[in-house]
Amino acid sequence: MSKRQDLSAKQKCDLLKSYDVLPKISLRDAAARLNVSHCTLNRILKNRSNIERAIMVNECDSRKRKRAGKEEVVDKALKEWFLQVRKKDARINGPLLRQKAEDLAKKMGKDDFVATEGWFQRWKKRENISFIKTHGEQGEADFSAAQSWFKTHWTDLLSQYSPSDIFNADETGLYFRALPEHIYALKLDKAKGAKTSKERLTIICCVSMNGEKRKLMVIGKSQNPRCFKGVKTLPVDYKANKNAWMTAAIFKDWLINWDKELNRNILLLIDNCPAHIIDCINLRHIKVIFLPANTTSIIQPCDQGIIRTFKAYYRSAIRGKVLAMIDNGLHDASCSLQANDIAKKITILDAIHLAKEAWNKVSMKTIRNCFRHGGFKTDDKTDDKTDDEHEHSLPEKPVDLSDEVYGDWVDVDSHLDVAEIQTEEEICNAVMNPQTIERTNTDDEEENSETPLAPPSNKEIVEALSVLRRAVQHRADEIGFEQHYSYENMVMDTNLTNRLLETIG
Repeated sequence: MSKRQDLSAKQKCDLLKSYDVLPKISLRDAAARLNVSHCTLNRILKNRSNIERAIMVNECDSRKRKRAGKEEVVDKALKEWFLQVRKKDARINGPLLRQKAEDLAKKMGKDDFVATEGWFQRWKKRENISFIKTHGEQGEADFSAAQSWFKTHWTDLLSQYSPSDIFNADETGLYFRALPEHIYALKLDKAKGAKTSKERLTIICCVSMNGEKRKLMVIGKSQNPRCFKGVKTLPVDYKANKNAWMTAAIFKDWLINWDKELNRNILLLIDNCPAHIIDCINLRHIKVIFLPANTTSIIQPCDQGIIRTFKAYYRSAIRGKVLAMIDNGLHDASCSLQANDIAKKITILDAIHLAKEAWNKVSMKTIRNCFRHGGFKTDDKTDDKTDDEHEHSLPEKPVDLSDEVYGDWVDVDSHLDVAEIQTEEEICNAVMNPQTIERTNTDDEEENSETPLAPPSNKEIVEALSVLRRAVQHRADEIGFEQHYSYENMVMDTNLTNRLLETIG
């Protein structure tokens, strides 16, 4: 009887890569070519998803057998807690981790658990955690890990996927009503101060290496905001929970729905955000790869300028909308033009449409440049070699705002948390009850400042189109007329269809 072959996780991954490039042959012949037993190859193929996931989540790749500690739930809880505090760049040492392990164990009813030095060393090895010297916010450790990842992983991934099939996704918080804090006033005027509106959304942006943009997903606090009343469709995917954060449940749902749409295999690069949990889901077309910890600020494409460009266009659109509100309110004595009052008139529905327009304006060139700036380059010598990887097509900066004020406005929400922060009790509960269904906020109430607008009547639609036609006559050229005709026909066809459906109903 032949001796069982024990392979490390890395050896198993290398074996799977070699298997993937073999011609179509029997499993027995493939095993012979790869110099492993038929049973070993069969077992590895059956456990393929678990093996690849273990590498993705940074488990020790030299371990040959996955042995759990004496209290597996404590291992998992401590790992989740560690990931959360490291996300905040907290400095954690051995004694603190051992104490926290005992605290978590007690919360889970494991009163006899003792985090000995031996247990701690084995836990570190199992979870692939090392003790390193820090070098500041973007120190040598970050750059070293990034360079190592590109050397060991990127070339291999690029050989399996074309640039059009390599995507990056990342979340960003958005203060959707934020206005600049500086204004012009007469020297003798006393301008009233106004705090930046901190009503927020979370938006997930997803792009491919060749410039393709996925539909935005927007996460708000209310499942059914009043401004959505009567709205049939949105130009984005919309989800909600009480904090407007990305959660594991929302992320899994987003991944599964995208996977169902695909008819080709793609690679998705993401960071190790606490909400990016992909356990227990089988994706047919999407392979998820986690970027190395503490490197996303220097290599993640969305963080190299894609999200900031999107926000710059959004702020520009907000500015235009505010100016229009001011113009409309100048001759209305009952209309307040104070910053806070103007901001309150911007609804979530307005923000969604403005975000969609801003996303449309992020160019393919900007996206490709940000991938290259992060280090994701191909061997194609003609791949936009004349483009400057630092160049982003940003909207024109308002002349009345200084560089500092404009920059502060664009980046006002760059610090926002975008994922749920679990308490110790929630971590323990999730580890001990993995099937617990996450609760989401489905309350249809929202801020009192948002007043729903009634759907326009057929008469109002026709009158509005008439006003638009007059505007085109006075301000547009022949191309403008053609665009207006197309828009007018679309509106009238939609209106007719709805009237027919109402008659039938």
